[in-house]
Amino acid sequence: MKALLIHLGFMGGALLSLAQAASIAPQKESQPPLSQAAVQNAFQLLRSEYIRADKLDHSALGRAALRGLLQELDLGASLIRNTDTLRPPIAEGLISEKLTPSVAYERFQSFTQKEVHAFREQLKSHAETKVQHVILDLRHPAAPGDFEVAANLLESFVPEGELMFKLKQAQSQVTQLYISHQKPIWNRPCLVLIDEDCCNLAETVAAVLKQRGLALLIGSPTRGATVRFETRPLDALWSIRYARAEMQLPDNTSLFGQGLTPDFPIILPPGMKQPLFAADQRPSLRETFFETPRPRYNEAALVNRRNPELDDFIRRSAGLEKQSPTKLPKDQVLQRAVDMIITRSFFEQTQLKWEMKDSSQPKTIHKTDQAP
Repeated sequence: MKALLIHLGFMGGALLSLAQAASIAPQKESQPPLSQAAVQNAFQLLRSEYIRADKLDHSALGRAALRGLLQELDLGASLIRNTDTLRPPIAEGLISEKLTPSVAYERFQSFTQKEVHAFREQLKSHAETKVQHVILDLRHPAAPGDFEVAANLLESFVPEGELMFKLKQAQSQVTQLYISHQKPIWNRPCLVLIDEDCCNLAETVAAVLKQRGLALLIGSPTRGATVRFETRPLDALWSIRYARAEMQLPDNTSLFGQGLTPDFPIILPPGMKQPLFAADQRPSLRETFFETPRPRYNEAALVNRRNPELDDFIRRSAGLEKQSPTKLPKDQVLQRAVDMIITRSFFEQTQLKWEMKDSSQPKTIHKTDQAP
């Protein structure tokens, strides 16, 4: 019995330490962690004097310890059902469109080699035309992928022969280096859109581009899941997915559990991203950032003997939606990215002369005194 309690104390140590950390989280002063003896004593008391002690068997304590350990590891490990691997794959294919003659938009959906090949072809086409800016959208939710895909994508930006990132495997001294083997295709301005849905490959691409000063990040902070996951079956129903290798930047910087902070933080309101990214069959991405002006009372309305402003007022007074329910919401992150590009282009094309032409001081005019 004593050996069993010691074993259960070892298994439940993670759960008790997690509960202790949660209880002291709001406090400013840190408390010492529970010792192994305290953990064993807690289990002995609970198994002997708890009102439902008969339910605290070996299996129940083991499951509780595993749940606490997985919660402590956060992004590092998770349980997945075996049926999840049988679900249909997410949408694939590169979404590419010119928002303006000088701004191109590229979005990866599943981060496959096929999408990377299409992306490189698009960049070559953009480099030969008048496109001056590329918006790389990495916010599409995707499953964790192979880092070879991220390396092939980064070769479109990183000079040949330079180290892009490395992959350090747990319990091993071997580090896998990812070096660019091709000449870069794109050397013009690039904006990268990120958020908490970025997968491990998306975060890696954004981190490398940001560290090298090749792109600006716009959006919300990422989670920090820059690891290579491995999945192992546990039984007929469950499997465990855990971090086996960690991505590091050339200066050994690790983003695991920390994530990326955007250069320009813009948070998309909750509930708006789902309809934007689910409507992949929409005719044009321009609808997601161009605002449609409200109809005004003009000459055409006067000829038709209708007042659209009055109709809009009646709808709003009745509590009805001003927009059609089938109309897509606006992607505010994409809107601000396009605004930044337009503003930058405007200042570059405008020649302002801030210096005064005449640097001489104006003459001071004194009012002469007059007799009353």
